[in-house]
Amino acid sequence: MVVRRGIRGKSYLHRRFLKKINFVRHLYNDMKTCKKIAVFVLIIASNFILIIYSVHSDQAYAIFEKSDLMASAIKDRSVQETSKYHYVGTEKCASVCHNNEEMGFQYNMWQKSRHSESYISLTSKRAARYSKNAGVKGNPQESSVCLKCHVTGGGLDSSFFATTYKKKDGVTCEACHKGEYIIKTFLPKATDCLKCHNESVHKIPEFDFNDKYAIIAHPRPKAAI
Repeated sequence: MVVRRGIRGKSYLHRRFLKKINFVRHLYNDMKTCKKIAVFVLIIASNFILIIYSVHSDQAYAIFEKSDLMASAIKDRSVQETSKYHYVGTEKCASVCHNNEEMGFQYNMWQKSRHSESYISLTSKRAARYSKNAGVKGNPQESSVCLKCHVTGGGLDSSFFATTYKKKDGVTCEACHKGEYIIKTFLPKATDCLKCHNESVHKIPEFDFNDKYAIIAHPRPKAAI
């Protein structure tokens, strides 16, 4: 066998062997580089996908959030509708509880008060003069400016009233003891009365809550409490 000497005193076969080793090593290194490139591309692609997902997720979240708010508003409105108080009128109050000895015939006491005449009073010459000075046009008994304080529930739409309600009753029990969304009976405070007993539309006598409250007071008899 002929042995040829190559570079650096190495045999020809040994040189070929080294070249093959170097080729494999370079190929391996190239493969590692490709893998690195592949991983780098994969990372970029993943980040791009994550960005798109994030944007769409934010949009989806905004949509869901908006839908949740809408659902909440609908629910609140539904609850509000179910808790809406319906004014029934004085005759209903009298027939159920407030026109007997146990309750002190409170209905009769109301009938004798000026509250029961508040709607009828709008037909008087004084009412015509007041409404003219206040810039109210037309019939005071049909004006929302006058009715908001001269009748119970003035200014509310028909959904707040039961079929037994009568506008002619004027300011009734429910005007002082109930509310648009207050079903449970309460005792009025000065702030409740001052919503109407003020000079926003026409001049009225000075309102003293304690004095006026004592005049219209109608407590249940002590024996019944």
